Amino acid sequence: MKKNLGYKKMTAMLAAMMLVATACAGGNGGNAPTNAPAATQATEGAEPTASPDNREPVTLKIISWKDSYGELYDMFMEKYPWITIEQIPVNSQPIMEIIASLEAAGTPADLTEIDSDLISFDQAGLLEDLSPYIEKDPTFNATQFPNGFFDTMTWNGKKLAVPMVDVPMWILVNKDLLAKHGQEMPANDWTYEDFRNIAKAITDPAAGEFGLTTQSEWQMRLLSTKAIADGHAANIHYLNEDLTQSVLHTPEVLDDVRWLQEFVTKDGSLQSFDAATAGGDVTREFINGKTGFAIGGDWVLPSLKANANFEWDVLPFPRGEKSQPGYTIYGPLSMLSSSKHKEEAFLWISFQFSKEAQKWKIDQGANASINDPEIIDYYDKTPMWEGKNKEAVKLAKENAYIQPGLTVPAFGEYNWNNILNEVIFMGADINTIVPATEQWNKRTEEVRAELGN
Repeated sequence: MKKNLGYKKMTAMLAAMMLVATACAGGNGGNAPTNAPAATQATEGAEPTASPDNREPVTLKIISWKDSYGELYDMFMEKYPWITIEQIPVNSQPIMEIIASLEAAGTPADLTEIDSDLISFDQAGLLEDLSPYIEKDPTFNATQFPNGFFDTMTWNGKKLAVPMVDVPMWILVNKDLLAKHGQEMPANDWTYEDFRNIAKAITDPAAGEFGLTTQSEWQMRLLSTKAIADGHAANIHYLNEDLTQSVLHTPEVLDDVRWLQEFVTKDGSLQSFDAATAGGDVTREFINGKTGFAIGGDWVLPSLKANANFEWDVLPFPRGEKSQPGYTIYGPLSMLSSSKHKEEAFLWISFQFSKEAQKWKIDQGANASINDPEIIDYYDKTPMWEGKNKEAVKLAKENAYIQPGLTVPAFGEYNWNNILNEVIFMGADINTIVPATEQWNKRTEEVRAELGN
């Protein structure tokens, strides 16, 4: 795995790009806001006072991967008719490059999703601190958020982003395959032992049927969550309580790795990468109907609902010896410091946590991002979960641990993912985990010291 650029080098690179942007744009390079009073008003948290009819039309440029948010854009523009949203697609291009190219054209973006750690963007001076906006915003002040809501979005006292969407994870269940092998749908308080035993019971290599879909998600999501459930780690990805060190190399966590490795080497309920390829890659996709369990999030639901020819459902992650944690990803949304429309940009941020936007996101399969009885009750009403295990969806939300990394120094150099794939799916020596983890623990301390944190 190649190391990411150091923060100083990345900042210098971006500065050079911005110099090109200034030269291309001419004048002030598109960096000076043309509506400074509005930006100042937003910083002070004042609500818009002009009626929509008296507003100057504004176009917000939002850098985003999402190709399914058109309806939400329409809802927002109906509420704020003087604002038009223009989505800037990512198309696999690094977001910092997109920001720089828009600056060069004199048409800076206003908002962006984040494709790496927030620290790098902050070091490059790209992000607006949202704290003063949030402190004065009526929606934020009237809303109760989950514990730790801003923890992965805050660096050096600045709120650099908000969770654009709370992406949940569940265990997907092929109920038909379970029934074929005489297994009932487990209860929501099932255990890791239940999970392993059922996976073995429904495995029939002669029929090309296996307990688990061949996917890296098992080590990426389930394994580190199991370490928390059994009391071996404090956070996802084997990070300690304050996210300063990895415990991946400790004896207890190495035993967790061996536990999952045995699904491949002993139980036969999970195919290695080579075995899956030799079988025509059928077991790599849950929707093929040949595997009993998979890990999925909201992104798999449209395809399952439209194309699955078997009865499927969801379960929360299993219960361990200490607890039953789940796993969720907070997709970060940031305001760019070069935005010419900060007031309107923050309206889009605030709108994400309105009840209408939250219900729309639940309809797409996402978790609610706010604690509100009306919103929690909506899980029972949404068409998305009709006929499915709604209580599992609620439990997964309630118990979820948030994926860290956005504000962990040198997290991009933490090679846990590749190493665990090699150990579990490719037969690599488990002992390679120890020196790699020790190396990263030293590196993250060094970078933290460089950043003065």
